[in-house]
Amino acid sequence: MKSRVITTVAILLLCVGLTQAQTKIGYVNSLELLGQMPEIKKADSVLQSLANDLQKQYSLYVMEYQQKLDDYNKNVATWTDVKREATEQDLVGLQQRIGDFEKSSQDKVDKKKQELYEPVLKKANDAIQDVGKENKFSYILDSSVGALVYVGEDLIDITPLVRTKLNLQ
Repeated sequence: MKSRVITTVAILLLCVGLTQAQTKIGYVNSLELLGQMPEIKKADSVLQSLANDLQKQYSLYVMEYQQKLDDYNKNVATWTDVKREATEQDLVGLQQRIGDFEKSSQDKVDKKKQELYEPVLKKANDAIQDVGKENKFSYILDSSVGALVYVGEDLIDITPLVRTKLNLQ
């Protein structure tokens, strides 16, 4: 009987202790945070420059195609069948190269973006992880993805803490 009482009291104390343990939940706006990081601004500048260079090259290809098409439309009636067919094949080839260039350009920009963003995203994530551990958070939610529908008084915005960790103003 005595051991049963001791066991019951121990279980009650354990249950009370577990209910007293507080789950600490924080949230961070990662998009806002990333937007303030100078590394992202630099990466965006590099990406914009790359996109501009590729756009200039694309415009040259389109202009070349348009000139050949105009020449074709203007002079096709006077050309031999061999010249006409050769020009048509050239125009089809140019169209294909323009399409290929457009796709490869987008692939280049996407690859460069991933290359430039990956270390910055890792840095931000590491800072969030550090703040979570240092401040003993059980969970940290990202409010920028729209999953946070209610923020109670006991939920803590850790964006300022992460900003400090990243030395951002």
